[in-house]
Amino acid sequence: MRFSVLLATVFLVFPAQALVTRADRDDSEYLELATRYPAAVALAPNVEGVLITPRWVLTSAKGAMLLQGAKARPPLQLGGKANAIEATFIHPKWNQGSENDIAILFLRDPVAELTPAPASRDRDEIDETVLIVGHGETGRLGETARRTDGRKRAAINTVDRLDDKTLRVRLKPVLEGSDLQGGVAASENGAPLILERLGQTSVIGVFSAYEGDWQVFTRVSSYADWIEETMFREGVKAVKPR
Repeated sequence: MRFSVLLATVFLVFPAQALVTRADRDDSEYLELATRYPAAVALAPNVEGVLITPRWVLTSAKGAMLLQGAKARPPLQLGGKANAIEATFIHPKWNQGSENDIAILFLRDPVAELTPAPASRDRDEIDETVLIVGHGETGRLGETARRTDGRKRAAINTVDRLDDKTLRVRLKPVLEGSDLQGGVAASENGAPLILERLGQTSVIGVFSAYEGDWQVFTRVSSYADWIEETMFREGVKAVKPR
């Protein structure tokens, strides 16, 4: 019970777009870990995404709506080059809640400089070690100080619960958590949940919401058919002569 109270206190003092990290680990370790996942990209303040092919980015439906609603949006910087979102595709059954909270973005130009993390079809994610990546505000578990520097950090956790459409992660007591345990806070829309298996990197979830202590990620494998069908259909349109 004491641990549940501690977690509730921790998240009250990190109300927005934070990747919160262990106080007994150096921040440089989280920064270095993030360099291994170039596909995870910042799309705007509070909006994260992950490059799943050279021309497609996966994010949450909420994140995509924030991008569409921005009155003035600077060009994306992907792989050190300016780019732009040419088209946005939000899952047709998304209804402003956490259900079906997924979207894909079609880029103006392919990104050759970054290695994509493909959308996963894995259905056995339970208990897997995963990476959460974000660029927003950061701070330490149990501390009130926080800052925003726009630098990418990655933290380690495990998939603790799943159902057909979601994966759930939560922070563990120090003795049970990973050395670089961390969590994402409520406004980091679309932050990717990345899995490494047999030398292959893929994205298995995108952050959607908090439910109590649980961090809820949309389960990518449940939407793999929709993602692939949309990319194929729009890819065909893109190569047709105008």
